[in-house]
Amino acid sequence: MMKKKSIIRELGEDELLLPYLVNAALLANDRIKYYLTLLQTAKAKAEHPTMEFPDLRVERVTAGEKDAELDNTVMSSVKLDSGKFMIPFSDRIIGYICGCMEDMIRPFAVSDKTNEEAFTHRFTEISRLLPGPDTKVITNEDITMITSGDRGRGDSLHMLVMDLHKSLNRLQEEIAGEIIDGASTYMLTDNDKVLVKAFMKGLNRTAPLKFGHPGLGTTVTRSGQKLLIQNDIGETDAHVMVINVQGTDASMTYTDVHMPRLLFFQSLFDAYRVEWEDTLSKSACEQLEERIFHLSVGKYSATDTDKLEIFLEHLGSRIVFLIDWNRARKKLRNFMRNRDCIQVLKWAADNEKGHRGFLVLGGEQLIFESLEVASKIPMRYGEPLYQVIGGERTMEFFKWVLERSSSGLLEKQTHLFIQDEIKAELLRYFHSAHQDLMELCSEHASLMVEMATTVNDTLLHIRYGEDAELVRKNANRAKKWEKDADELVNRIRSLSRRIEVAEFFTTLIMIADDVVDYMEEAAFMTTIAVDTVRSENIRTCLCSIAGMTLKGCQEFLKALYASQYLTLSFTPEEMQNFLKSVNLIFDVEEECDAALRTARTHIITESADFRELHVAMEIAVNLEKSTNSLMKASFTIKDNIFESLNLWGMR
Repeated sequence: MMKKKSIIRELGEDELLLPYLVNAALLANDRIKYYLTLLQTAKAKAEHPTMEFPDLRVERVTAGEKDAELDNTVMSSVKLDSGKFMIPFSDRIIGYICGCMEDMIRPFAVSDKTNEEAFTHRFTEISRLLPGPDTKVITNEDITMITSGDRGRGDSLHMLVMDLHKSLNRLQEEIAGEIIDGASTYMLTDNDKVLVKAFMKGLNRTAPLKFGHPGLGTTVTRSGQKLLIQNDIGETDAHVMVINVQGTDASMTYTDVHMPRLLFFQSLFDAYRVEWEDTLSKSACEQLEERIFHLSVGKYSATDTDKLEIFLEHLGSRIVFLIDWNRARKKLRNFMRNRDCIQVLKWAADNEKGHRGFLVLGGEQLIFESLEVASKIPMRYGEPLYQVIGGERTMEFFKWVLERSSSGLLEKQTHLFIQDEIKAELLRYFHSAHQDLMELCSEHASLMVEMATTVNDTLLHIRYGEDAELVRKNANRAKKWEKDADELVNRIRSLSRRIEVAEFFTTLIMIADDVVDYMEEAAFMTTIAVDTVRSENIRTCLCSIAGMTLKGCQEFLKALYASQYLTLSFTPEEMQNFLKSVNLIFDVEEECDAALRTARTHIITESADFRELHVAMEIAVNLEKSTNSLMKASFTIKDNIFESLNLWGMR
């Protein structure tokens, strides 16, 4: 433990009271926060009388205010005309506020006369604009003058409170008699110091993840039966936390202007039985003024001191993950759904990775630069990445990014090195999406083989069995497979929109889907052929063409699988297998052309009537068209392979 030079002994008799004055001022600050929240909530209730609002009793007790009548203020508030409100005890509330303001200014009369004069002058000017002591009606302008946090509107009592609070924190650090693991402390017992060490152990464990951002300053003092631990978190005026420890109970009072971050903070204690009394964090708060801060109170009751120390350590370790949280969420929202952003940030906190490293390395700009390398078309700001590589993989990628950003910076690696690693990882994810496209194409080709097999079996059955019911069942199966194939086409078109060289997959699947369409049409016509096509020669010709089509589909699936292995390091055997399947498809297409001419001759000369001629001709032509499309699809694969090999050779 390091001893900080105390200034208390250098002060005169009156100055000996300074630590107590500062302590009283900080307690007064807590009460003022309650009064401001009370006025804002009462106004909101008056404006929305049908909605439910909290009575703020828990907040009153936590702040140390003993006037229980104030619990009736919110429910009894009424809106009058012309922006006026009847708020019970408003005169009393304003009187309490003024008393607390005097308590907050009093320490500076001892320590810093210049600050004391400046704060007193501001308070005097603001007091002139406040309602009189006997006023029962308060206006919207009065509440704004008291609670406004917008410095653009001019001075307000709320802003004076925030400035006083900052100065008090600095003053408290100056008079602290001891530094315990980085916390400025005074008036502590030996038992208090054990709890402070537990809290600071957690805070110091994760503090490096703030990466130079200001914040996490901790001050600790004792007030009667309470041990008060205060942390300033970051730079935001209304973003503070006070932990009140009595016995084995720890009460957290947390204020924030961002409701999503407040709810996120609460989620960090899922493993502990924390009772959250913060009714302000419910939907009613959405009707309150935009700039007000939200106050959350959580209480944890430990079974013994050891459990209390464990909880305080956990609490201290969570605070760093609140710094710049809302900024990180907005950056990630460029690429993911909001709920996924929060889930990723929750993961980063639970696993002590954090998000500040990602922001230090450039945030969303880093990802957009990476996408320019990975994507064939530069993505616009705000265009979601999850629509390209999928929601789950996007979350997985950003978890890796947050982890790698933090670990790289902690290891003192250069920003450029880490950024290049992230770009390479994104390329890997796009390559993974490339593999997904190939798998979808293979699945589509498998459906094609199933359909060709079914059509071939159906025509053989018509030739030998003439079971009409089986033919209809096969046609229905083919129809279902066509719908499944259409879904795959849509998925491929959606995925391939922005993936490097993925236009090939869109072209391929559109041609291959023609094969499916032609065969489904042939399958439908077999339901008519079972009763109309009687010629044995015609049936034999149709079976012959169907058999060739099936062979072509099987070879196409082989060619598609073989093409996946034709990278820069392919073997001659792998290329030979691919070219063999492609050439067999070309042979099938030529054989099918010849078979169609033979079939036409038999169909025209042997059909008993127009129905038999038309049905048989439709089946034959559709099957032959499917082999033509198979040949086009094979050419597409072959051209893409040779073009890729040519590009690799140029590199």
